[in-house]
Amino acid sequence: MSEWRPGCDALALEARAEMLKKAREFFDSRGYLEVQTPSLSRNTASDPFLSSFEVAGASGHRYLQTSPEFHMKRLLAAMPRPIYQICPAFRRGEAGRLHNPEFTMLEWYAPGASANDMAELTCELVDELYQRAQVRTTSFHQIVQEKFGLDISKCDQKAVTSAARSIAEHADEHNALDCLYEKALSGLSGRVLVHGFPALLASLAALRDDGSADRFEVIIDGIEIANGCQELLDADEFKARSVRDDAMRRAKGLQSIECDPRLEAALRSGPGPVSGVALGMDRLLMLKLGRRHISEVLAFSDRLA
Repeated sequence: MSEWRPGCDALALEARAEMLKKAREFFDSRGYLEVQTPSLSRNTASDPFLSSFEVAGASGHRYLQTSPEFHMKRLLAAMPRPIYQICPAFRRGEAGRLHNPEFTMLEWYAPGASANDMAELTCELVDELYQRAQVRTTSFHQIVQEKFGLDISKCDQKAVTSAARSIAEHADEHNALDCLYEKALSGLSGRVLVHGFPALLASLAALRDDGSADRFEVIIDGIEIANGCQELLDADEFKARSVRDDAMRRAKGLQSIECDPRLEAALRSGPGPVSGVALGMDRLLMLKLGRRHISEVLAFSDRLA
């Protein structure tokens, strides 16, 4: 085989090692416990915009996890304390300048913390791992309105979908907001903290009193680096959202994914308030080194693995 060499240089390997070291020091110094959870599980995320790898083995059907979220929440329900994890995550069908099917996720949770607390901590972490910078705080609605002149709070679904289709042929009623947001991000520069996401994009975030999702994202030069939220703890609502996700999956001709019964049971045990964040280490390293493609900071990208 001619393509046996790694896809990154020694500088990228050294910078990755330093970033991992600093990340651990950051959380260890703040009393977080590093944990390790399975990459393989009987269940997986029902999000219709994520696709999991499936594995058949001696112990039965399993999925490679799209993030360690479900297992970490089960840990928190049993032993409520600040925890973090640095691990591989897997998403089928994601490849390109900013995506690799296998990537490195840094994820952490803090009982009693609010989404605002976690947004502040995330900005501190990015200062430490990347570089210090001014942060502009804005909302999902403001970003879309600045880019397209569209006030989505006053538009019906038909108008939002029509606007999304003008910029993306694949836009439909389910992904219209995502399409508008992603296009709006592409024009941003500097570091931006986005909050106030629509309820339709809540995923597993709790909702605020005003009906918006209590979640945020940290964006650097138009690239999403981290997303966090006040976590949904209502087991009935978790199950309802999973059912809605599954219905959307089936409508799109995707594999049906049932609600994870173990996480549902953990939520029914009555865990206290908790917030969490997921950060893409490969993207942050790519930006830190000024590389154009994520494969340039991976020892072996999907093409070379």
